[in-house]
Amino acid sequence: MSSVVLELQREAMNPQARLADVFRKALVVATKLSLDDFRLWVENELNGYAKESPVPAYRQILGELKAYNPYQGWIPVVIQESKVAKRLTHRGIGQPIAELEALCQKDEGILQIPLQHELLMNLFGDTEEFHLGMIPTLIIDRAQILGILDAVRNELLNWSLSLEKQGIVGDGLTFSQEEVQKAGNITYHIERFTGILGDVTDSQISIGDYASIHNELKEMGVPQAERNELENLLDNLKSSPPDERPTLIKKGLDWLARNSATIGYLSDTIRGWFETLS
Repeated sequence: MSSVVLELQREAMNPQARLADVFRKALVVATKLSLDDFRLWVENELNGYAKESPVPAYRQILGELKAYNPYQGWIPVVIQESKVAKRLTHRGIGQPIAELEALCQKDEGILQIPLQHELLMNLFGDTEEFHLGMIPTLIIDRAQILGILDAVRNELLNWSLSLEKQGIVGDGLTFSQEEVQKAGNITYHIERFTGILGDVTDSQISIGDYASIHNELKEMGVPQAERNELENLLDNLKSSPPDERPTLIKKGLDWLARNSATIGYLSDTIRGWFETLS
């Protein structure tokens, strides 16, 4: 009987194999070997990432902000403030892998990502171009979506190779108890699977620097009590001992859950601070 792990390798190397099908096979392997972390990643790729969840670093793309002029076609939208421009042009792609595959199979048309309505109104609502119907939109290169597909295909291949190296190949869809035990002892580094929207190390906003977002939170309508709570949480996290940080992190995530609908794109930045300070 054939090995499901070796089948997974062959399909991961085959560019004609649908990634959604390959991921379903990976889900079977991860579930039968009780590899919960890897199974969670596979499920996220199959089903898509929840709106409140940060997307992995390899799913972050850089687009161009443009608006459609009926006489000139797509024209660039210039943002003078570099910090704002970076936030508008960097975006996490959370759709299921099958949807991304389908997008790449279409040769016609351009790929567009609409901006949030509140963001559009705050930044462009009083401009003449906006009132004439030229709505700023994020335009992305199809090659960046292909890059996401290649990244996950390579990761699946490397994972299956690491299983084989440890003698974990299975008999059909069945794994021995010894193989399950071996799998539990393997440390497969999946740090790259977790991340936040944008590169924090290159950002002009300092990690955990509440002052850098105070005005934005105020303009977005976040109540003063909520702003004060966030500032205190970030200050306490920087100076608290390690055993107190889990409680503060939980309070921070609760704060995000309450305010994410109001602060929109800032949710990813603040969540990244909590992850970095944890």
